Amino acid sequence: MHLRSISSRLCALMALAGPALLAAEPATAAAPTAPRPVIALNQVGFLTAQPKRFTAPLTPDGTAFHIRRADRGGVLFKGTVTSGIGDFSAFRPADSADTYVAELAGLDRIGAPISSDPFLITTNLWQEQYWQVATDFMVDCRSVTGTHPSAFGGGAWRDSTYYAFEGPSLLLLLAADPARVAAQPRQIDWAADRARVLAPDFPYDAKTPESDGALEATRRYYTEFAPPAADAPDLVKLIHWAYGYILQRPASKDPSGDPAPKKIHSQHVEQFAYLLHHWPLVEKWLPAEFRVRCLEFAFAQWESSGLLAIDPRWDPATYEEAPAAEAHTFAAGYLHPSKGRHAPGHSIAPNLMLYRAALAERRADAPRYLAAAQAQAKWLVEKLDWNDPRTTKGHRMSEFRTMIGLVYFLQHHPEAAPAGLREKIAAWARVAITRSENFWDFRRFDLETHWTIPRINEPGNLLGFTAAALAASWVIDDPALRARLREVGFAQTDAFFGRNPIRAVGVSHPKKSFPEVERAWPIFYKPDTCARLEAVRGSISTNCPTEFYPYNPNSTAYRHPEGWVNFNATWNVALAYAHLDQTGRRP
Repeated sequence: MHLRSISSRLCALMALAGPALLAAEPATAAAPTAPRPVIALNQVGFLTAQPKRFTAPLTPDGTAFHIRRADRGGVLFKGTVTSGIGDFSAFRPADSADTYVAELAGLDRIGAPISSDPFLITTNLWQEQYWQVATDFMVDCRSVTGTHPSAFGGGAWRDSTYYAFEGPSLLLLLAADPARVAAQPRQIDWAADRARVLAPDFPYDAKTPESDGALEATRRYYTEFAPPAADAPDLVKLIHWAYGYILQRPASKDPSGDPAPKKIHSQHVEQFAYLLHHWPLVEKWLPAEFRVRCLEFAFAQWESSGLLAIDPRWDPATYEEAPAAEAHTFAAGYLHPSKGRHAPGHSIAPNLMLYRAALAERRADAPRYLAAAQAQAKWLVEKLDWNDPRTTKGHRMSEFRTMIGLVYFLQHHPEAAPAGLREKIAAWARVAITRSENFWDFRRFDLETHWTIPRINEPGNLLGFTAAALAASWVIDDPALRARLREVGFAQTDAFFGRNPIRAVGVSHPKKSFPEVERAWPIFYKPDTCARLEAVRGSISTNCPTEFYPYNPNSTAYRHPEGWVNFNATWNVALAYAHLDQTGRRP
């Protein structure tokens, strides 16, 4: 059940819409007219077999809606709006190039229907619309060799950090659909990039924070490693780049107010477990000695970087308090946990993967990696309170790493999983669903003041939640809980792509990569700054924040509109998990 009746919902919306709607006198000819009803939905479209829902603010219960093709009449599906939501999940047309619209009948002041933005419905819409775009972003955003000769932050990707997830996200995409990846067009010319970077007059821009040594690391990468096969897919070449660069510049520092010093961070080291685990998928394109280097690095750094221990920064006792009121601008600084630096249990799945690698290498210390994963999962089961929003959405784009690690443990090592793990996952789902009982199906930060994470943009959390929700649904026994969780999971992606109070998509330059988008984010990040993502295809920038909810489309508190490779890496994981879910496979 929704938390508010439709009558109270309409009263709240009218109060937000303006004082004219609350006047006691009858309306006169000079009185302002009521806001026109709208339909907010995913501007790109929907997967045929997944939930398909829209929000219709200011629309009474029982209002009829229908779905038709955008270019011609003929009703294809009928439904009614309930608690502000239109659900057409049962509409499953055959795949075609058709676009569709949803319409509310007779609510316009002249009696015409209210129509939505056009959208697509196909079986493989995410693969067709997003996979190449996701790859394009990773190609363009590379430090030094991409679309700008700089390395803001000093990582393999511009504005990268140790808590990004680039390498594993690429491996998960490849593992989800190797044939699709192999069929993608080749854009990376490794030899040409090498010649360009090694040229004495290469115009490197060294004036960005923490980028010292990045050019030298890049040049070593191109001189000390044998190249990937010339015919390797771009994704495989990017995987080679991801891990080769870390080997050449293993120590890093996050430039955005992180108190952690420059060092070899555990979250960089743990990424190597994903490569070792997925090596059979890339071995025909990558040199065997590259695996040896990666394996040696992982085992040499694993314990010293803290991956066998419980990270003290997982403890909610170390978290900052959420502010009582929203700040309208981005605030730099520690922002723990909401920067997304230390997701609880981020090392659980890597420890399990390294356990298998150690067994394959016949290492006597193999059991300790399994024991570490057990201890870490047990700590999460016993110590984390999902009702504290800082333990869930508060971890921003990194939240998904907690859930996919717990699910991975339960699916692949159920005999070693700590007691209560399955119920802990189900409890997370119940909390998420409780916070989503509103006419947006939007998973709020809390049920008091904050709809979104205080102070900062969170598009990576919206997109990453889809991966977390799908993963959790694979191990939840309750059919109703599982179904609603999946509904909420896809609703967060819909929120990013337009199902929000201003009906805008959180990208600033849609024509580069998202041609189906009608309305992009109305403000841009200043150009030629930081990572220069205005020159990158497929950059994910921001999201509709608290100030616009539940329905305040005239707010101007747009928050921070800057893209970030950490957001895109999370989106890669969501794409991979959605594909695995469709095909009935598991990571």
